[in-house]
Amino acid sequence: MPQIVSVVGAVTSPNNGKWNSINDALNWHPVPELKVDWVMANAGPVAISFNLSVPMNGAIVTHLKLDGAVLPSTNVVVGNTAYAANVGTYYAVLPKGSHTVLLEYRTNSAFLFDPSSDFQASRLQVMSFDQ
Repeated sequence: MPQIVSVVGAVTSPNNGKWNSINDALNWHPVPELKVDWVMANAGPVAISFNLSVPMNGAIVTHLKLDGAVLPSTNVVVGNTAYAANVGTYYAVLPKGSHTVLLEYRTNSAFLFDPSSDFQASRLQVMSFDQ
């Protein structure tokens, strides 16, 4: 059986899940609430998927950071659009033990993320096969 851990930006979160972007364009910032900690009993494969859909009128770049290291192959760039939907999946084999993954972003646009809006969503999910 796989172990599945998911987090989402939800209206039940602090501040009703709303957050404002930091639009300095050059620096990476964690996406609020999109961090997963889990423990693998044995080494095994994992599938990590993410989604961040936001109102833009600019550009946004996202990537995953696994156990403190950026995974450059997970960069997703969406630009010059009114709405951005950054999605991706990463597959790896990890050793047994504790792991952390988070989604980071950088943008040149100011926006308000509001999960009560039907076109905005955020999700980070880990499925590990360690049993």
